Amino acid sequence: MEDQLAALEQAFLDYRQDLKNCLKKSRLTDGLLGFGHSLKDDSCHDRFDEHVQQAVQEICASDPTPETAEKAVRRLLLPEGDPAQNWPLAAEWMLGAIERHSLPLIPFLPKEAAADILQSYAGRYKPWNRLPVQKDIIKALKNHV
Repeated sequence: MEDQLAALEQAFLDYRQDLKNCLKKSRLTDGLLGFGHSLKDDSCHDRFDEHVQQAVQEICASDPTPETAEKAVRRLLLPEGDPAQNWPLAAEWMLGAIERHSLPLIPFLPKEAAADILQSYAGRYKPWNRLPVQKDIIKALKNHV
């Protein structure tokens, strides 16, 4: 189980490094008026999403323990689970997008952990600002509690 969690954590580490490398190469005017290379168009975002998806699939396929599922869901949903929280602004939207990968892990959570994660996660977003995936995650957590 630790290998799958390590793969998930490695996806985050690789993404952070890819972002740093891309930002080092970028110029101030990149992406302006559609010219140059924009960070938002870099393939690192797609690689990150694929690596997270693969790690989550491996975790689910291994019939994870409740503790493993909880660690993975917390890593995906709660920024306080991130040992290096200061992500570049360009990564914020992608970190929100990968939250959807937590959905298949929710059934493996202990009910107490689901309730705790629900409280923390729902508190991060105002109800009127929630995206459909955030609503789906909150609904899945509520149904599991």
